[in-house]
Amino acid sequence: MTSASHSLERLDSGCRTLIDGLAARPRLAAAVLLALALISYVPGLVTMPPVDRTEVVYAQMARDMLASGDFLDAEYLGERFAFRPIGITWMQGLAGQILGKDAQAYIATYRLPSLLGGLLAVLAVYWLSRPLIGARASLIAAALFAVMPIVALQAQLSIPEGPLLTAATVAQLTLWRLYCRTSPKRESEIALLFWAAQGFGMLINALAVPILSLSTIVALYVFDRRLSWLKRLHPISGVPLMAIIAAPWILVRWHVDGVPFATLSWSELLHALGGAQDMKWKAAPLTFTLGLLLGALPAMVLLVPGAKHLWEHRTSPIHRFLFCWIVGYLAYLELIASKPALYTVQTMFPAVAAAAALVLEKSGRLAIPDYTLRLPAWFVAPGMAAVIAGAMAIAGASVSPSLVLGTIIVVFLFTVSALALRARLAPAWIVTTILCFAAFLGFTFGVLLPNLAIGWPAARIKAAIGPMQRCVVGPVGVLGFREPSTTFRFGPGSETNAGTIASRMAGGDESIAVVEDRWHPDLMAALKARNATPPVRVGCVKAFNVMRGCPLNFSIYVTGIPQLDPVCKVPPQFACTSEPLATPGPANSRCR
Repeated sequence: MTSASHSLERLDSGCRTLIDGLAARPRLAAAVLLALALISYVPGLVTMPPVDRTEVVYAQMARDMLASGDFLDAEYLGERFAFRPIGITWMQGLAGQILGKDAQAYIATYRLPSLLGGLLAVLAVYWLSRPLIGARASLIAAALFAVMPIVALQAQLSIPEGPLLTAATVAQLTLWRLYCRTSPKRESEIALLFWAAQGFGMLINALAVPILSLSTIVALYVFDRRLSWLKRLHPISGVPLMAIIAAPWILVRWHVDGVPFATLSWSELLHALGGAQDMKWKAAPLTFTLGLLLGALPAMVLLVPGAKHLWEHRTSPIHRFLFCWIVGYLAYLELIASKPALYTVQTMFPAVAAAAALVLEKSGRLAIPDYTLRLPAWFVAPGMAAVIAGAMAIAGASVSPSLVLGTIIVVFLFTVSALALRARLAPAWIVTTILCFAAFLGFTFGVLLPNLAIGWPAARIKAAIGPMQRCVVGPVGVLGFREPSTTFRFGPGSETNAGTIASRMAGGDESIAVVEDRWHPDLMAALKARNATPPVRVGCVKAFNVMRGCPLNFSIYVTGIPQLDPVCKVPPQFACTSEPLATPGPANSRCR
């Protein structure tokens, strides 16, 4: 036996002891799962800039609600969204209220409800699945679920899907418990928890959770041809509870609209009832299937054996429910859904994680099943390093000790995980895979992405004009970047037009203007109409609009102050070069 093989065997033995020890101590296991989730989620929640567009719209609505003191009318720049339930805005507003006025300027404040939602969903997978699949399998399932990329992303963004994931997970796991009847003496309590989760889900994101449960029930009926088990849901006591919890959504719409949803057409209303996200493009076939496969890593390396195991054991209620949960909702998404995959597929992940944990159990021990996807270890290290280095090079990120150290740790853990998988050492693979994905998520969202500065235009502009704002107390106007992050960074009115900026320049008003090259001719025309000339450029910013796929080149102007104090000048990296301004392009260009 080689030294490497011997080391892997020792690692496998230690990992087996760790898993079994945690499985025997539920409270300690729950604490470890929380720590795992926090390592995966918190770095990005704190350091990642505001993400256009949906996240910033929700955060700004909560921020404006706090500023106005009107908690019954959520709007963004004067626009109301009748299809968006009020619950998520209340939760984000409550986070801002608790943390205080100073914290309300930071996007991390409005991400806290999503973090809480992700943490509770992880604990729900562990505690609620234990009576069904056992202590060890539920621990593995919860850990795999915690480090799935889409789960981690939604636990870090100020969107409804973080809290919604808690509601969906609790609703489906309690429905699973009731279907399998694992706890007859606690049936009424479990049923009330199911209905409470349904009501909370409706308050957060319309009928997304009821649709998920209904699709599962329909798929189960196809197999069972019976619905008698539904009486275990105790609807007589449960439905009123659901209605009470969900009622504020309708009452607020009544207060604002007069007649709830009166501003929506029938088509818009039907789309809105499926959830608060709106798809800007029609999904191609198998879009949601692809989202499921990529988003549910690392459990998806067990896709083939996991699916085979569920099908072969479909006569078992436990396995049949998991199969129907995944297949029933995936069929709904592919055939009917109008929401992006990023906002929908995560509600199948608890079932995917449980299926993966079950297939790893073989005759009372952990084992790697046949047909598991394996990558050669020699490919993992250079492949991961190349991807990270390529992203940094494209975005112009500077190399820092944290980037280098994070890359080394992530690449090392992925390599060890690949070696354990090829050696069919299940405990070693489970532990190293979960650790490497936790490190990967914390590093990617907390270090790598924030350092890809060119992809965060509003943050780049803020870094450039930050020193100037010590001397210039007037407003900031941005021309040529119409994403919500501009409003969140610089306030309502910062998304402006050439006429407004030209008027400030012509009038000598104290202000800062940031103008993208393609809009420079518009500014010149507006100044000419006012018999004025622009001040001298004091800085330049290069960035990239990820939403539109457009490179951006901004010029910075200061008006109303003849001479800036040296401490208020733009940092050296934002000095202008002699490059010519970009050509405007056609008026209907996506970059215009």
